[in-house]
Amino acid sequence: MKLYADGIAYHLTIHQSEPSLPNLILFHGFMGSGKVFEPLVDRLKSFCNPITIDLAGHGNTETPANTELFHADRQVAQLKSILDRLSFDRLFAFGYSMGGRLLFQLITTFPELFDGAILESTHCGLSSDKEKKQRITVDELRAESILNNFDQFLKEWINLPLFKHTPDTARKAYQTIMENQKPECMAASLRGFGSGTMPTVCDKLQDVQFPLYLIAGEYDQKYVDRMASIAKLCNDSTFQIVEKAGHRIHTDQPDTWIQILKNFITQHYV
Repeated sequence: MKLYADGIAYHLTIHQSEPSLPNLILFHGFMGSGKVFEPLVDRLKSFCNPITIDLAGHGNTETPANTELFHADRQVAQLKSILDRLSFDRLFAFGYSMGGRLLFQLITTFPELFDGAILESTHCGLSSDKEKKQRITVDELRAESILNNFDQFLKEWINLPLFKHTPDTARKAYQTIMENQKPECMAASLRGFGSGTMPTVCDKLQDVQFPLYLIAGEYDQKYVDRMASIAKLCNDSTFQIVEKAGHRIHTDQPDTWIQILKNFITQHYV
């Protein structure tokens, strides 16, 4: 399905439309697409209607390589427009890494859209100007690397310590998805919606009234610390450290990941 918003042709797939079940939209990370969740979709169908979407600049979503289109407020408005047109009765959301950062922006701006959210290996914004400036510098160097030598960037990105626990089958699937990205859009994404560029919304989490479930892998200490801190800022949240998992819990421990989503959604779909 293609839906247009702000000059972007968003690609999304509604994998099932069972009226008795709640809906779940899944937001992937940087360099990913909705395809990263395909191995999990059939199992999700037993307790929800999964919706996968290629976020701005990624996968089959047709996006001009205009940095402004990737700014947090623009992406939030784009997704709000799409969700308004789809008019889901009951909607839960999942966000991983970059997709989680975007989901934090969305739920703090339009909380009325959701019944609950699960967030994996992500954060709600950097707290200091020094941190933001440092991250902007890092992301600009990465953007230049993408534009100058995309193949070399891919090799370095795939081998980041963050992803060393990803099983081989999932690693290969991710690599194929990454190889098919448009370099100019990946650079625009980093420049427009990097961790240093996006607004910090941590102070708004206390106003979110629906439940949040935060997960981090035990081998990913940086995000264990980040998400433990975020949990303390929320009005209604649960934080779980997933054993034997790194940054990509959904690939490292898919059985546990499915069970977490099932328990959370069935508990709050009443």
